[in-house]
Amino acid sequence: MNDFPREPKGLLFDLDGTLVDSFRPIHSSFQAVLDKLGIDRTLSWQEMLSIVGTSLRDSLRCLVPEEKADEGVRLFREHYNRIVLEQTTALPGASELLADLRRRMIPAGIVTNKKGDAARRIAEHLGFTPGLACVLGEGDGFPEKPAPDMLHQAIRLLGTPPGQTLFVGDSPYDFQAARRAEIPVVLLPTGTHAEEELRKLEPDHFFPDLEQFGKWVLEVL
Repeated sequence: MNDFPREPKGLLFDLDGTLVDSFRPIHSSFQAVLDKLGIDRTLSWQEMLSIVGTSLRDSLRCLVPEEKADEGVRLFREHYNRIVLEQTTALPGASELLADLRRRMIPAGIVTNKKGDAARRIAEHLGFTPGLACVLGEGDGFPEKPAPDMLHQAIRLLGTPPGQTLFVGDSPYDFQAARRAEIPVVLLPTGTHAEEELRKLEPDHFFPDLEQFGKWVLEVL
């Protein structure tokens, strides 16, 4: 772990696997795509985890023929939008941390590869929205992570110095995006990737879960 040069002034979060557990509706939606396209395959939980984190289209390319990718995206979103709110839950510590940041007037936002509209619906449903300066995702005019563009835009919206804006995520895509954006990154093994894999990336900080990260960051703010 490295010490940050100055106390953080703002925080950005990934969504799936970082603030929320949304893997049940994602798994269900991938399986629905396979079923509706007549592909005889039962997608295991581990297989599902191994393909999420990048763009939806790239994930689907692991499951369906290239010529079916557009239809797969449509079918996924059709199924996902029906079930997402009832099957997505806040990870332990997420609501409390965002509320504490709001009370302390620390700018915060979400940057995700999930469709931006879906991410904003989830954030509103779970009560996250009042404390957020932005929720950015796919379809909002920027390339998906690991491209740094969404992080750059989010930092502009937060109005915080890049070197004092932490990005908290759960995947190599989050790590790569933060490095390309030249901002410090915190990784948590609460999503799609194991602790050993994430530690090897040498993030600026690593915590076992969001609750432990929340205790630390509220002490240093």
